[in-house]
Amino acid sequence: MHRTDVLMLVAVVAGPVLAGGVVAADSSPETSTTAQLSCEFPQEIEDGGGETVRLEEEPEEVVVLAPNNAQHMWEIGAKDKVVGMPVNTFTSYLDGSEQRTNVVDQQGFPVAEEVVDLQPDLVIAADIIPEDTVQQLRDANLTVYQSPLLTGVESMLSEVERVGQLVGECEGATETVEETRQRMNEIEDAVADEEAPTVYYDLGFPFTVGEGTLENELITKAGGDNIAREAGQSYFEISEEVIAANDPEWLVLAEGAPIPDVTAIQESTAVAEDQIVRVDPNYISQHGPRNVIPIEQMAEAFHPDAMAELDATPTPTETPTATATDEASETPEPTATDTPEPTATEAPTTTMTPTEDGDADDDGAGFAVVGAVMAMLTVGLLARYRR
Repeated sequence: MHRTDVLMLVAVVAGPVLAGGVVAADSSPETSTTAQLSCEFPQEIEDGGGETVRLEEEPEEVVVLAPNNAQHMWEIGAKDKVVGMPVNTFTSYLDGSEQRTNVVDQQGFPVAEEVVDLQPDLVIAADIIPEDTVQQLRDANLTVYQSPLLTGVESMLSEVERVGQLVGECEGATETVEETRQRMNEIEDAVADEEAPTVYYDLGFPFTVGEGTLENELITKAGGDNIAREAGQSYFEISEEVIAANDPEWLVLAEGAPIPDVTAIQESTAVAEDQIVRVDPNYISQHGPRNVIPIEQMAEAFHPDAMAELDATPTPTETPTATATDEASETPEPTATDTPEPTATEAPTTTMTPTEDGDADDDGAGFAVVGAVMAMLTVGLLARYRR
């Protein structure tokens, strides 16, 4: 998918896409590039836009233009090289982020002049960054690496390795990727034979996520069955009727978010049995190594016995469950992210009618495509951009 297509998509989907999201999650694992990592300079790497990025020497000062780019730098142990980044709610979980120069406006869009003033050795731009911004920075003689379109966990891990190579932190990148992948695989294997409970992930009713989203992929890895998975859409509106017909056993909410005052949710098994998991929205919506944290949280809630058995099983080496940086052993307090109130849309809403046996028709009806929800987009997508 070309960046222009992604930007067009941004105009018609809900906030989490701006939070860093493409609408596609990995359907097939990618091969790790660890074996090819080299931190020798000079070096050349082809970026996501097909441009050859040449670095004569290891960069000492780096500007990152999206929250997930910043997360990658923190996780591989390269945070001290970051001189400019988005400094806002969506990066406040990164220790010391407030000490960097803010290079985005209130809506999360990069301010080229701020970046140029810093004269960094390297700029790392997420795929969603507008083409004209990238070109403006290159015209100012800055070296810009543009991330490829991240399509899920495996493509994220590959990107972490490339970033490590770019900034001369190959060892940190390799360790981060290996530890993150190992823990995710351990959890997936531990819950593989368990019966998957039905799960509803709330973005602020009526918005939720379906197949092709990072959030859905993480729920699946944790051994859950997202009730909106087969809707045929990514970020969209779900009807009360569909929620009631599927009666979710678990409700996943952002930290600090209230349980929606909606009859179908209030009367669900999840609420009746107090089966609610609260996750840091930045960890679940930004493509980054910290995706392992909500996977673990959800797996422990959905399948406590399997996870207890996993954690009681000795492993050849002790592996941090979260990150490979100096913050791995002390996870920062989750930062609550306010979910923007969905704006009214004029998109036609169809209704999924439950059948007599309680199952809903599988033709995707009942989910209204989110119209131009720009208020959610500008604050949510670019700001919490997860790629």
